[in-house]
Amino acid sequence: MSGRQRRVTGSVLAGAVLAVCGWWAGRVGYGAVGLVLGSSAVLVVLAGAWRAGALYVPRPSPPSRDTAPRRLSVRERADRERSARLLKAIAAVAVAAGGAGGLSEFERIVLHGVAVRPGREYPPVGHGYPRP
Repeated sequence: MSGRQRRVTGSVLAGAVLAVCGWWAGRVGYGAVGLVLGSSAVLVVLAGAWRAGALYVPRPSPPSRDTAPRRLSVRERADRERSARLLKAIAAVAVAAGGAGGLSEFERIVLHGVAVRPGREYPPVGHGYPRP
């Protein structure tokens, strides 16, 4: 049992003893003493739980910068646009050199996956990856 568990258990036992004593005092005819002992029992249990950290509720952390979408710099946007233009040129040359079947299905999927186009998701909806 860890120290935290021992502190909480000790405070609960002390609170239980005080609660039983308060109940007995109220039963015998000492109502005011029973009320004081019962209230003390509640305070002892809560104080022990607070000291042990059992009542601690962590606050939700603010969203980190890693999960929040970040704005691309001018240089990164230009690089993406240049990459998309180069990939389109490669696809055009491959089609011109080999007719309609210049690139295999796998090569076309790879080219579409590398070229990030805003508003288009990869792979296209309803498309499965080619099987070897």
